[in-house]
Amino acid sequence: MRIILARHGETDYNKNKLVQGHTDIPLNEEGIRQGIAAGKKIEGYTIDVAYSSTLGRAFDTARYMLDNSNSEDNKKLAVIKDKRLIEKSYGEYEGVSFAEYGAGLKAGETRGMELDSDAADRVEAFFKEKHEEHPDKTILAVCHGGLIRSFLTQKGIKEVGRGVIVNTSVSVLEYDGNKFELIEFNK
Repeated sequence: MRIILARHGETDYNKNKLVQGHTDIPLNEEGIRQGIAAGKKIEGYTIDVAYSSTLGRAFDTARYMLDNSNSEDNKKLAVIKDKRLIEKSYGEYEGVSFAEYGAGLKAGETRGMELDSDAADRVEAFFKEKHEEHPDKTILAVCHGGLIRSFLTQKGIKEVGRGVIVNTSVSVLEYDGNKFELIEFNK
């Protein structure tokens, strides 16, 4: 199974360097432009099934990408929301500045935040299920930067630092039901 893993477009929280997590912040004007432009990133792929997080910023980005990929087939696809693709929960850090978040982490304060390993496990479970359903297909999964970082790092696919996964970046993986192989990263 080929996985096209994308991050949502920019929100005002991204722009203002605030932690989002499960808070459902919509795309801003720049995020909408990014989502439309990101359609070009999937032009060379025939998407068989499209998924997104249950949060609007990811769902809307997926729709913009599909509608602007120069593929009539992609335009016809429904985007299926799945709660396992939601951003990791940042607990009491949601809504605070990146600076406060970073200082809290340095001090060892988790403040009810979801563990990276737990977030990565739910994403892996999602992909395992989708592989059983669509082993020879290409899927689009639009979700969130923290979740993508946690998944790639915790599952030993690629070590990724905080803030590296940029808005509307696309990473491509091949998955055989056991092992993930990273083909492209953060394009």
